[in-house]
Amino acid sequence: MSGVACERFFYRLQDLTPGEVELIEKSLIEGTSEPLRTIQRNFLSLHTIAPRLRRQMGGDVDPTFVSALERMIAEGHEDYHQHVEDSLLVFIRRMLAGDTDFYSDDQQAAEFLYDLNVQFTRTKQVREAAVAQIGADFRGCDVRRVMSVLSHLMAMGVGQSLYRDRQQYKLLLINNGTDTPFITADQPIINLQATHKGKPPEKLEFFYPLSPRKAMMLLESSSDRGDFPLSAVSVNSYNMMMVENSYEQLFSNSQDYLSSIKKVVRPG
Repeated sequence: MSGVACERFFYRLQDLTPGEVELIEKSLIEGTSEPLRTIQRNFLSLHTIAPRLRRQMGGDVDPTFVSALERMIAEGHEDYHQHVEDSLLVFIRRMLAGDTDFYSDDQQAAEFLYDLNVQFTRTKQVREAAVAQIGADFRGCDVRRVMSVLSHLMAMGVGQSLYRDRQQYKLLLINNGTDTPFITADQPIINLQATHKGKPPEKLEFFYPLSPRKAMMLLESSSDRGDFPLSAVSVNSYNMMMVENSYEQLFSNSQDYLSSIKKVVRPG
């Protein structure tokens, strides 16, 4: 794996066409219930207003206003992601300290599940997986452009579903006492039930490495995954699933371990 850990203006606000807005509306928003439907429509409107306003501007506009609008288009979405990351970081620090009590608090659980799902859906891997499934152009719509906002609406939907059914899930912290570190990737949260065979997963099992020595799992309450002490083989198995679900980047505190993975993934 090589390259830089971020892509400049990856989250730039997109000037969606009427057809792309309609696709988002019909493919996702219409199937949700209130009040989520209203929240998603408001988010879609806020996401598209600055690019639309910039397109509709005439030539006689205050350059200061144009500059501010251009910054909003280029960086407004980045700023929003930074807010989500800051919110999630509070929960990560608590989990690193062994605390999961927030999952039992209604307001904190709702915030945590939304933050978690934004982190899961916003990535380049998710966007490119959608392109691989349905193509870069779908019914005249640019799928990459649509995914810039659709990923957030998906996070809202999955987050709400997990919040509603959270008594059926458990938040589990697993400690890694082996000499093999957990690694992470540009897809930092993965669904252990996902495959790359073109079929959507039937279950959700989130795996989220928090450090080389600790990871979080969100599992069905009946699952026995994570109930047993980890072996180096188990840690390596989780790491290889991270590799399989990554797009371009892997991260570890051990260069030697990353090199050994590269030999397996790209022998020779």
